[in-house]
Amino acid sequence: MVRVAGREATSGLRPADVRRDLRGIADLLEEAFASELDEIGQRIIREMRFWSHLGWLLKGLEWFLPPGETFVPGYVWVEGRRVVGYAMVRRFRPGLEGWLIANVAVAPEFRGRGIGRALVSACLEYARAHGAQWAALQVRADNTPALRLYRSLGFVEIGRIQIWRREAWRAPFLPTLSSGIPGYRVRPARPGEASTLSAWIAAAENPAMRLFEPLGLLPMTLAPWPFSQRWKTLWMLETEGGEIVAIAVWIRREGALTLRAFLAGSGTPQHARWLVETALMGIPPRLPVMALTGEEPALSAALLSLGFQPIRTLIGMRCDLKAG
Repeated sequence: MVRVAGREATSGLRPADVRRDLRGIADLLEEAFASELDEIGQRIIREMRFWSHLGWLLKGLEWFLPPGETFVPGYVWVEGRRVVGYAMVRRFRPGLEGWLIANVAVAPEFRGRGIGRALVSACLEYARAHGAQWAALQVRADNTPALRLYRSLGFVEIGRIQIWRREAWRAPFLPTLSSGIPGYRVRPARPGEASTLSAWIAAAENPAMRLFEPLGLLPMTLAPWPFSQRWKTLWMLETEGGEIVAIAVWIRREGALTLRAFLAGSGTPQHARWLVETALMGIPPRLPVMALTGEEPALSAALLSLGFQPIRTLIGMRCDLKAG
């Protein structure tokens, strides 16, 4: 059992308070994740600081919100009234019995003192007390201390997510596989195929992708893209007999145009490249794009050959809370 102080404590571990801690949490996240914050992350930090001036209003609104759905759900560690540690815990999403732990951060000069362990342990106890069957989180694959901590607390890896980026190209994109691959075809998906494609993707993606990057294929997903009347948001590569080998979907993720790619076990780098090349056609060449994949080597090889570079790999982890 983790010892948690009251909300008015000025040192040690205590529940986060939106009225008192929002700005301190923003400052801590900016410091702890300085090398990872993109434009979207910086905007969120600015918004947190803006709303910190209205903390009293947010505090009042929290009276109407259930546990795990408040504005800063989780715990802070304070030293001399300064927020030096934070971990968020909240319900994952409706319909799931799991809770999400995220934004685990400790100020650099306070690391190695057990603060991170105390924060995450408190989050797990809180989730369990409110009926959670499991908790999940994401961590960078190169964050060895965090991985060691989470494994010691019972988290196990459920899959990896690779994030890619292709900068704007100065020259128009010219496909190299325009002649295709004998026995296969690439075509845009049709609205009536949404349920079939959803089931195929659910079977192809790893559990981490399914949990942290859910993809809902609604009929509107199959509509033409505004860049071009001929350009589609969802492409599929299949055999001449109609067996699906790979799927590529364009989505908006954190404000960026992002390609979600899925490849069956029988898929090859040549299959993946042909599909991604086709999906890229019609994209303005000066527009940077992102890509999101699992750890399929064939997809990675195809993306590298088309100018994408890996940004980071995230490990999805899950902890069973039912036992105790």
